[in-house]
Amino acid sequence: MKSIVSIFLAAGLLAGCSAPPPTRPLPPPPSGSIPLQGPLLVVDGAHSLVTFQVTRAGPLARLGHDHVLACRCLSGRVSPAAGQAELVLPLDAVTVDEPDLRRAAGLDPEVDEEAVAGTRRNLQTKVFDTARHPLARIRIRREAPERLLVSMTVRGEEHVQTVPARVEPLPGGGLRVAGAFTVRQSDFGMTPFSVLGGALQVADAVAVRFDVTALPRAAP
Repeated sequence: MKSIVSIFLAAGLLAGCSAPPPTRPLPPPPSGSIPLQGPLLVVDGAHSLVTFQVTRAGPLARLGHDHVLACRCLSGRVSPAAGQAELVLPLDAVTVDEPDLRRAAGLDPEVDEEAVAGTRRNLQTKVFDTARHPLARIRIRREAPERLLVSMTVRGEEHVQTVPARVEPLPGGGLRVAGAFTVRQSDFGMTPFSVLGGALQVADAVAVRFDVTALPRAAP
């Protein structure tokens, strides 16, 4: 049983780094993106959080574990006047199974460190191929007061969907945007990992939660 769980953990859709990454410059916007208009806000990575909850599935799901990925290193720019945003998420710089986040998701806060390290390596090398595709790019257009049209590009595959969100103004001209939605691995051309003929597998659906703060640019 232990070997089956280890296989599942080592190759599941999970990856990250044990410490927050250093601040990175914002890469240029993707080719063909619509130029942002008016005064710009910048994402405050220190006060923004995106989580991904990946669950087990199949007849032998009891042998696996659910996991939580977290990004505390989101960067990007927001144009409130245009109702648009461009964000970048480093796929090689997320954390895996932080105890507080697992507890908040109703999961056991303790996970075997060796298994987590194995899944991190496999995600970076086999699932996301971060050597060639280190970034997920996200473009957003506000369609309604509480509805966003979100374009996500992972490993060169783009997926677009409508996402519910709360947009709150902050003192000083900033914004806070929060919400939750579900995305599927297959939306990006990825096949969820499975073993034993599918008896133990990673569920296709991934639950995403985001709470992003954007603030005015600091004066030069």
